[in-house]
Formats: sequence, C-alpha cells, structure tokens
Amino acid sequence: MQLRSWIAIPILAVVTAAGAFAVARDASTTLGAAGVAAAFAAAIRMLAGDSPAALAGAAAAALLAVALVLDQAPTAGLGAWLAIAATGWTIAELARVASTPASPIVAMLPATIAAILEPACTPLVAIAGTRLVTAPWQRPRWAIALPIVGGLAVIVAIIAGGADSGWLGRLGHAWYGAGARPADVVTTLVREGSAIGPLVAVAALAGFAIVMRVHLASLAIAAVAIGALLVAMRAGGATPIALGLAALCAGLGVGRLAGMIRIASGQAIVGATCAALLLVPPAWTVVEAARASQPDRS
Repeated sequence: MQLRSWIAIPILAVVTAAGAFAVARDASTTLGAAGVAAAFAAAIRMLAGDSPAALAGAAAAALLAVALVLDQAPTAGLGAWLAIAATGWTIAELARVASTPASPIVAMLPATIAAILEPACTPLVAIAGTRLVTAPWQRPRWAIALPIVGGLAVIVAIIAGGADSGWLGRLGHAWYGAGARPADVVTTLVREGSAIGPLVAVAALAGFAIVMRVHLASLAIAAVAIGALLVAMRAGGATPIALGLAALCAGLGVGRLAGMIRIASGQAIVGATCAALLLVPPAWTVVEAARASQPDRS
C-alpha cells in the first residue's frame, strides 16, 4: 500500500499535466498544473494517510485545483501556479515532520517561494520557522530569527496591501497585482462561493473543519485561508490561491467521506464518484471554453 500511495503522486502529476496541455496548449500552465497536482497529492497523503479513500481525495484535490484555476483564472501565470504548488508542498512537509523525524528545514524552501510569489502565503514562513525552532534536533543559532522574519513579512504584506503610495504602495502593486477592486467580506465570500460552485464549497468547508487539528499543517491551512480571503477582498473576487486551497480542502472532505466505508473497494468507488461530481462542472466549462477559442476550420 505504501508503494501504491507513493506512485499516485507522479501519476497524478502526469495525468493532470496532460489534461492541462490538451486544454491550454501552454508550457507554463502544463508545468504549473503538474506541480500543483503533485504537491496536493503529497499533502493529502500526509494529512489523510494511505487508504483508498485518501488516494481518491488526493486525486480529487489535484484535478479540481487545476480545473478551477483554468476555469476561473485562465490568465494565471507561472508564478500563480508555483505559489499554489509551493503552498501544497509546505503543508505536506509540515504534516510529515509532525509525525516523522525528518528535518523540518525542508519546509522552509517551499514556504519562502510561496511567500515571495503570493502575499497570502507569507504566514507560511513564520509557521515553518516555528517548526524549525521547536524541532527535537540540534538546530543552528540563526534558526530563531526565522519565525521573527516570517512575522515581519506578514506585517509588511498587510501594510503593502493597503498602501496607495510610496514604496509600500509600489510593493503592493507589484506583489498583489494591479486593477484591484476592493470588496467587503460578505461580497468576497459570495463571489468565491460562486466561483468554486456549491458542491465544492460544501466539500471544502467539510474538509477545512476536518483538518483543523492541533498541528502546524492545520495552522498553515488556516493562515493561508485567512490570507487568501484578505487578498481576494483587495482583488474583489476569487484568486488562484483561494481556488487552490478550496480544492485542497475539498479533497480532504472527499477522503473523509469515502473513509467512512470500511471496505477498501467501497472507499475507492465512493471517492471516485464524489470526485467526479465535484470535477465535472469546472472541467466541462474549461473544455467548452477551449473549444470555443479554437478557430473554425469548416
């Protein structure tokens, strides 16, 4: 079972990349989709285990994340894809080091990449730094500075997000993007719910509630969720990181629902059915949009 669950990560990456290339015909989108799929599969495997239900949830999260981004944010660049993937890898590493003696410093690299590319992910640096400081191993003296740097990064991100002028305003413009249309919390939540759809919203809320346990991976998910909401409020609608995080939580929800069945084959069937129900609407929209954009050769 361990081998099968491990193999699911590269398989999902290849399948998702093939689907993304067939729709977008773009190298950066294809590479980004592969990275997101692999990262989300690894994250759910670490959070939910190696059962058939967990593998179904991993597949749902990987495919759904790519479908939602292609559907709702088709102009997302490679940076947005990498930010989502780096967030998934950070969560996977935080979940892994919470239960195994592996070095927690591995989580710092993807956390830093995610924070640089996406302001909503700045809390990941502080969280990964906290794990590094509290790990039961001999750590360098400079490790104590990492949580502090992460906290300062969060403060800078918040200030830059609300700045209109000066170097902080320029930083916010470059970091958050231009063309902001601020909205209140309720309006933003309504727009995000409309973007991901009611079924995905319910599954995401269930998965979010399930994963909220006392460990750093759960804290990372909650922190990025809050950051994604604030960024979406500034942008006036759902952002790629919000869509990706919703897909990750939805995959956890699918895994938990399918895991309620004791028979392994039943878990796989129920998990695949739930994943299909979540995936069909955005995937159908993406395929139809791709067909409409093709030139008429008749």
